Amino acid sequence: MAVLFAPAGPARANDSAAALDAGGLVLVSDPEVELVSEDLRIGVDRISVDYVFRNRSDAPRTLRVAFPLPDIDGDALALSALSLPFEDRANFVGFTVTVDGAAITPALEERAFLGPREVTDALRRRGLPLNPLRRADLEAALKRLAPADRTALADEGLVTAAGDEVLPHWRSTAKFHWEQVFPAGRDLRVSHGYVPVKGNHLLSAKEAAGRDYRARYCLDDAGVAGIRRLAAAREGGLTRAVEVPYIVTTARNWAGRIGRFTLTVDKGRPDALVSFCRTGVRKTGPTTFVWEARDYRPDADLRVLIVSNDDAFLDIR
Repeated sequence: MAVLFAPAGPARANDSAAALDAGGLVLVSDPEVELVSEDLRIGVDRISVDYVFRNRSDAPRTLRVAFPLPDIDGDALALSALSLPFEDRANFVGFTVTVDGAAITPALEERAFLGPREVTDALRRRGLPLNPLRRADLEAALKRLAPADRTALADEGLVTAAGDEVLPHWRSTAKFHWEQVFPAGRDLRVSHGYVPVKGNHLLSAKEAAGRDYRARYCLDDAGVAGIRRLAAAREGGLTRAVEVPYIVTTARNWAGRIGRFTLTVDKGRPDALVSFCRTGVRKTGPTTFVWEARDYRPDADLRVLIVSNDDAFLDIR
């Protein structure tokens, strides 16, 4: 089977993109290490988290800590409008981490799968990026391949040619990880941050008022009215919305419950609209909203909706 690999990039949709879920740190479950507090801050362009851990035992505990990056599915995303924050690198969300104020460099494990079959070695052997959304690197690597290798990729089901486009079908997984010593008898402070891979879509007042949409983001009547005003002020009656996802339930890996959990959502500018599913939220500034809980066991992940008529502010490219 012969396949033509053309230099043209994928013709992606221009009005929507899927958000990619990411969350906090995960570690091997240990009954002695508890999460004393977690301060989570979510904005349009940055998510940051400060943790305080406590080892309740009389001896140091050494555990492996991990931060999983969102999976990248070529089949689902190759033709989407999704752009990674840092498309040219394996660390496509710009993940950083400090322990007691000192920066550390964790290891990164990347793997690739075609269905249940691992294809990491098959891609690396041919010089292809494991992340199928590293589009520029993928295009350059495909152009360097010999015709026999190109044909083999197609025969193995890793790619197909669609007109002038080449569609990758594999899924990449990646996680940062490191071994962390949790000292006995004192708190350990760990902080990390990254750029969210957020989805965006054009939004009409009618869609915002629909039952499913309101339920997804817990939009109240005031929120629907605000979206109606934004949509009416824009040509075509469509405003722009982004979804910033965050997996909170990874915290269930720690011993017991979270002693104190504080969520701060910053919508970025006063004229933007924000909505997310938590009750008892307090407005603490022109753009900030805070939700707090004690003895907290996360029961639902977060999807923060931010709506604005300013595409540049929302970083829509």
